[in-house]
Amino acid sequence: MAVPPGSERIDLHCHSRCSDGALHPHELLLRAENMQIDVLAITDHDSIAGYQAAQRVLAEQRAARVVLIPGVEISTRWEGFEIHILGWNFDPEAPRLTALLTAQANKRRERSVAIHGKLLKQGIPAEDLPDPHQQPRDAVLTRLHFAEALVKARHCKDIQSAFDRYLGRGQCAYVASQWCSVEEAVEAIRASGGVAGLAHPLAYGLSNKWLRRLLVELKACGAEALEAVSSQQAPWQRQWLLELANEYGFYVSMGSDFHAPGKYRELGRNLKYQSEVAPVWTQWSKVENG
Repeated sequence: MAVPPGSERIDLHCHSRCSDGALHPHELLLRAENMQIDVLAITDHDSIAGYQAAQRVLAEQRAARVVLIPGVEISTRWEGFEIHILGWNFDPEAPRLTALLTAQANKRRERSVAIHGKLLKQGIPAEDLPDPHQQPRDAVLTRLHFAEALVKARHCKDIQSAFDRYLGRGQCAYVASQWCSVEEAVEAIRASGGVAGLAHPLAYGLSNKWLRRLLVELKACGAEALEAVSSQQAPWQRQWLLELANEYGFYVSMGSDFHAPGKYRELGRNLKYQSEVAPVWTQWSKVENG
């Protein structure tokens, strides 16, 4: 899928209710239209169900402003950290990627069952929690869903306290993830004709040394992009990430990581690209026209 020439409002990172977003795919498309987004990638966690649902909506419309790019955000493990790999512009029916996402869904389901059991042991009533056994096969149940349930049932005052008391690392209901490796995620995306990139590089608590080490390994296994432009970052952070992208030879991606309507994070907000480092979408146009 090529990005039309002249596209200025581009958001390559957002979530629908098919993972931990608040909006259904069709509502996300409507919001993108209202926000005058030209190009959108729905990048749900370990699932392309949101993209597929949105694509069906667009197929029924005679004209739509938004160009929809196939997208996904894959959870991986790397040196004890949970690292998120974004994938774009792949074949949604490619066997390699489909198999990986199925495996990831199974791991996520097993984890949600374990979290559910730990919360029950803490005395949280079952009716106050999402039931992992009753979720649709294409649904993604995350720790955020459990946190929201704990807040709604007034066991915690807010999301952060739910993680601090129950769901965060080292807490009573924490369950370590068993995700695929970074290499497996990148290779599956590339084998499906897509481009892989690192999501929100500053969100993992990595030191400069460790972040650079991660970038070297990502480059070695075939990742091509770095999400250097995001909605919530200081100017110096954006500049530093652009410098890293240039230093390590990555294309630049940008995205809001939108999950829900709110005061501080919105589709397309603060996503303006001005840099000599090539954006990832220019490569898609070359492939499409080549």
